[in-house]
Amino acid sequence: MAEQDRTGRLPRAVRVFWVGSVVAFALMFVVMGVERLLGFPPTYWHFLGTRFTDLLEFVPTYRLLHTEAFFHNPVTSSVSYPPFGAVLFGLIYGTGVPVPFYLTAAVVGLAAAVWGMRSALARRGVSAGVAVLVVSFPLLVLLQSGNLELFVWLFVAGGAWFFWRGNDVAAAVLWGLAGATKLYPVIFLALLLPRWRWRALAAGVATFVGTWVTSLWFLGPSIAVAWYWSLRNLFGYQGRRVGEWDLHELAANHSAFGLAKVAAAVVGLPLTKLTLPYYALGAVVFAVVFFGRLRKLPVANQLLGVTVFMLMFPPVSYPYTLMHLYAPWAVLLLLEADAERAGEAVPGLKAALAVFLPLFGSFTLFTFPRLLLFGGLVQAALLVVMFAASACFPFGLDGRGGVGTVESDKPV
Repeated sequence: MAEQDRTGRLPRAVRVFWVGSVVAFALMFVVMGVERLLGFPPTYWHFLGTRFTDLLEFVPTYRLLHTEAFFHNPVTSSVSYPPFGAVLFGLIYGTGVPVPFYLTAAVVGLAAAVWGMRSALARRGVSAGVAVLVVSFPLLVLLQSGNLELFVWLFVAGGAWFFWRGNDVAAAVLWGLAGATKLYPVIFLALLLPRWRWRALAAGVATFVGTWVTSLWFLGPSIAVAWYWSLRNLFGYQGRRVGEWDLHELAANHSAFGLAKVAAAVVGLPLTKLTLPYYALGAVVFAVVFFGRLRKLPVANQLLGVTVFMLMFPPVSYPYTLMHLYAPWAVLLLLEADAERAGEAVPGLKAALAVFLPLFGSFTLFTFPRLLLFGGLVQAALLVVMFAASACFPFGLDGRGGVGTVESDKPV
């Protein structure tokens, strides 16, 4: 999102990001058009395919809800989500108008994000009208596919907002719901540890576990059956996808697992033996970086580091998941606005903001198979760089934290 100033100049970081986003969005269509004119196979035609495929895929499956056949029927698609994700699909289908309901939720969520950004800028003396950044490629892919990631984003972003305002319990509850929907977002509960918020952490864990168990009961026909088949479908899907090595995965999947696949191919390690070492190494890296470095840095660093790790760690992570970067991007952008107003320079901040441009752009811009260049691997490498930057550069003003502390984003 961006602000279009009525009374004065916008912070330079906002102007640069807006122009860069528009240029990147236009270039996407130029590249796709040139490829088509030259007869190249399309890298990935997001705007010419069917709509809401992820949203409507399971409609036939839910006619079998509350039966064991719901989880494994050869005629219908298996729901490869954690139990609460499966429940959300049921609630969406239960409205009778899944597409309008989904779009309404998207509009409400985006409106809330725009309002929040506008309010934060207004407190910095920027009186401006709001323009939604419709050239966000992750947003367009999300809306086109109708993926359930929309609700994960609403939970995670809402949790980040409450966390920023100091309401740790509300943040933990929303992060618990996000984790129960797609599992990996439960990592956001780690943000409560440096602040010793044990009550909030307990609320988040209780929400995660309670929602999971209640969802199993709802899905039926029994908690035991739902537990067994939910885990089997969830991890079976992950297991099938990790072995894929085609253009779609190389171009669209920005997981660091893609980089691990390249390294495994170089040393001759079979992909079937890569998954467990990858998970183990990832867990160790996160623990060392978070507890050894991030917990001592401003909250902006912690939010950025945890978000980036959540995006790059899962073996399957497609463009719409990059929507989660908008919360740390907004925080860093506000910090840059504060730094510009104070006449200070925050080391590494401008470079970090610049990295968001290719991450929010289409992977089509970085996918040229004949040159052995693939957008997924490029964006995965950028996420690794961003994760390292979050642990290396304290994002705060003159040691005070800037918007890197919760209290600093209050009116001045």
